[in-house]
Amino acid sequence: MTNSQETKTKETQREEAPARQAPAEPGRPTLWVLGIAALAALGGVVYSLYQLTGMADGLDETGVVILAFSLFSPIIVAAYAGAVAGLVMTRVFKGPRRAFAMLGAVLIGMVSGVVAYASFSVDPDIALAVGLVMFGSAVLGGLFALPKRSVTVAAGLVATLLLLAFMFGRGLFEAATSVSLFSDPLDQYGALGSAIPFAAGLACGLAAFAYLRAKKSGVKLLGHLVAGAIPGAIWLVSTIVAQIGVEVVLGIGVGELGQLDAAFLALSFQWQYNGSMTALFAGALCAVLAYGLLIPRAPKIKRVNTIVSFPDKDQPSDKTAKTS
Repeated sequence: MTNSQETKTKETQREEAPARQAPAEPGRPTLWVLGIAALAALGGVVYSLYQLTGMADGLDETGVVILAFSLFSPIIVAAYAGAVAGLVMTRVFKGPRRAFAMLGAVLIGMVSGVVAYASFSVDPDIALAVGLVMFGSAVLGGLFALPKRSVTVAAGLVATLLLLAFMFGRGLFEAATSVSLFSDPLDQYGALGSAIPFAAGLACGLAAFAYLRAKKSGVKLLGHLVAGAIPGAIWLVSTIVAQIGVEVVLGIGVGELGQLDAAFLALSFQWQYNGSMTALFAGALCAVLAYGLLIPRAPKIKRVNTIVSFPDKDQPSDKTAKTS
């Protein structure tokens, strides 16, 4: 390789270095959409929960049971809002990334906890339990904002927004038709109970891949897997928190749960666990397959072997031969 070629190669490497050192980041439109959607959803589910169970003179046992059975939606939305708040904080403020992510989750958790407590303040014990559950859900949601690449987190949260929209649409459909398609515990043993979460997971994985592809993020296989798995993982964590919260609320407000209610609750949580793990697997699988099948491969560079010959020490050089 000549000196001129070496100089051109070094200049090319210097020009490409900044592009490698500046990975893609979620833009302001993404942050605005995620933030507005999280706040709107959080306010909507807390208000709906209050409208459904709120009583001026306090909750009776029937109201406590309805409240406990309705906790899942506020919990998953609080976890999503905590993750979004963590992502926004890391993009707005410069500093320790993980510390700001958890700070954002704690702040949104405090807001949601206070609002939940104020909504049911007539029953202080139940209000405190619901407020702490909402706070804990948001803090746990902030853990999903900790991965190093924020664009991967944003892709996962965009896919989670699609999952929440899917659940909301299911609720509207069930309310309008009185036909259960997504959350009937008895469907868990049929094809419908597993097919719907699988289809939702595939849609989430495809949405995560499409976002990363549109951003030209350069995220590799592991990043696509994480982004596709985030919706199902948030669903799974929310189910665990919901089970704990339901037991606490029922322990405070209900002496003994009826056999039918206990059986329905057990089947509901079993379906939630099955559905969340199915969506997690399907989302991760779809994102990985899309990465492997839809992203064009870089052309192979042929290696050229250059043979450089050096004069033998035992043989006289040209100058020595001429001198002799």
